[in-house]
Amino acid sequence: MNLDLKIDNIMPKDKLHPKFWYDMTLHEAIQDKLMSISVNIMKNIEISDFVDDIILTGSISSYNWHSLSDIDVHFVFDFRKIDENTDLVKKMLDLTRMKWNKDHKILIFNHEVEIYFQDSNEDHESMGVYSLLRKEWIENPVIASKRPSSMSVAVKSMAIIREIDRLQELYAEKRYKEVYLYSKNLKNKIKNMRTSGLSREGVFSVENLTFKTLRNNEKLGILGSLKNLSYDKMMSIDKIINVKFKR
Repeated sequence: MNLDLKIDNIMPKDKLHPKFWYDMTLHEAIQDKLMSISVNIMKNIEISDFVDDIILTGSISSYNWHSLSDIDVHFVFDFRKIDENTDLVKKMLDLTRMKWNKDHKILIFNHEVEIYFQDSNEDHESMGVYSLLRKEWIENPVIASKRPSSMSVAVKSMAIIREIDRLQELYAEKRYKEVYLYSKNLKNKIKNMRTSGLSREGVFSVENLTFKTLRNNEKLGILGSLKNLSYDKMMSIDKIINVKFKR
């Protein structure tokens, strides 16, 4: 078993992040800083009149926090207030979000601030939702009644990591088509595994925690790179074999 795997890091905790929360209330300095960031964003992209709420969600607002958790700040409003073509609005806001997240690296106790734009007409599932505007919980975080086995997560993670390691060996052997097809299937397998776990037992399922373990140990990034690199190699030409054509 690979003892370097970051597994305990993602297991559910018995309390909220102590540097962020005190007696179920967000620390005032963090509250003020996040609101300052949010106000600047709303002014810069001119959405202040549209936003209904600004929420803090994701693992940092739950008992599932860990050292790699982002600080997910969501601007919640009805996208139709901008334009009836909500698909177009979503694409525009996605580009704005990605650019902001790329251009900025704001850290609070080593956790990075990430922004999102959330349509109030769409469902949003989270283990905890805190309103920065109202300074109150919209959805209280809940401690998991059933805790997964860290050994089960480790075993499942290592089985997939061995497959990724084998893909790296195949890539080194220049078996690019094999790597591409194998990596494509493995990505689908991991996706289906996570979906199954979430639908059956939620965010604390062994399958979802396995996915997070692979992500936090940068194995999913390696898998994605192998898929893209092998495809590029398949499509590249580095020499031309002389062939005589019949006239």
